[in-house]
Amino acid sequence: MSELIRVQKLLAQAGIASRRKIEEYIEKGLVKINGIVAKLGDKADINDEIKFNNQIVTFNSTNFVYFLLNKPEKTITTVKDPKGRTTVVDLIDTNERIVPVGRLDYNTTGTLLLTNDLELVNKLTHPKYEIPRMYRARIDSPLNKRAFDKLNSEKGVLVNDKLSFQNVLQVDTKSYLIELHVGSYHHIKELFKAVKHEVINLKRVSYANLNVEKLPLGAYRKLTLKEIKDLKLIIANAEKQLEKKK
Repeated sequence: MSELIRVQKLLAQAGIASRRKIEEYIEKGLVKINGIVAKLGDKADINDEIKFNNQIVTFNSTNFVYFLLNKPEKTITTVKDPKGRTTVVDLIDTNERIVPVGRLDYNTTGTLLLTNDLELVNKLTHPKYEIPRMYRARIDSPLNKRAFDKLNSEKGVLVNDKLSFQNVLQVDTKSYLIELHVGSYHHIKELFKAVKHEVINLKRVSYANLNVEKLPLGAYRKLTLKEIKDLKLIIANAEKQLEKKK
């Protein structure tokens, strides 16, 4: 018999929805375990008959897979694109139902994780975990001291109606490294727009302490066991900090 785990976790791993959304479905009576309407907290395994919205859910009993991609330009960070453009999932040779961890814009390059471990995806992308990420941006002209100081200010910069706090370091005349712990839609572009500059080129150098320095554009590799363990350690440490704040 497989290990019993909470039914919302099983369904999340099957790609039905996020755990939080599945909990809502359970409360609405849309989930059944062996013919019985599930309740929050119920446990099951992949050998049980689990139905969502009266449809039997199939589970893939294979292990989780974790890929690190050096995302090239002109690729969509999604599973499918209705316009038929190349997606980041198209670049990975796997039969598993993987999803990207977060988003990179169409022409943004660099570090991108993809996995079928949806619980990990949910945590890595949730703002409360403050996962570190580093970008290298080339802009239209050098920042003056006032703009540079504003970006590094402890008061933060308003980006997408929320205060953004970052560390910005100048690399050369027009290039800057930006360290963030929370991201949002077009975050780096909006950040420089706030100081009246335009981003010409953008690369995500690292995410959750992983980087693609040794990977050519468009290439990918599987994470090592140590890298997977380190990812989960980042989450565990973040959860400890959140507990302390309660």
